[in-house]
Amino acid sequence: MQNNGKSLLRLSVVFSAILFLSACATLGPPFQKANKAPEKMGLVYFYRPSGFVGGAVAYDIKTADNNVITTLHSGGYFPYYSNTGENEFWARTESRSSVTLDVKPGGVYFVKGTVGVGFFVGRPHLIVVPNEIAEKEIVECKLIPLPAKEEGKDSAKEK
Repeated sequence: MQNNGKSLLRLSVVFSAILFLSACATLGPPFQKANKAPEKMGLVYFYRPSGFVGGAVAYDIKTADNNVITTLHSGGYFPYYSNTGENEFWARTESRSSVTLDVKPGGVYFVKGTVGVGFFVGRPHLIVVPNEIAEKEIVECKLIPLPAKEEGKDSAKEK
């Protein structure tokens, strides 16, 4: 019986390490302001300050029509050029959180992501943060890069 307990403990430690490492992301450079939004669009920054609680949990940020904008990692940020008008953005793990922004042309908005306690996995929380507060928090974050296939699409469009 005692060996089974030690084996179970070892197995849980290995599983926890694999789970933690699989959720880690390679983030890019520290925060830099994005270029001004194209005409008739607004700029929405999605960001998530680093934190121990839920640090291994990452979740997709999606538009109302289920298009994935980015995967929000602890300590990361992502600038998104949004169409104007009312836009819903949401995230889900075992529960769903959403925010709705009335995006104005040339407007700059900040949506902060956090992780709360969940039954199996942390639960996402999205909140709209006033610019003066968000600008102080986001400087500690690093850019979440586009997936490799997305980078290829963007560079192909530029050529």
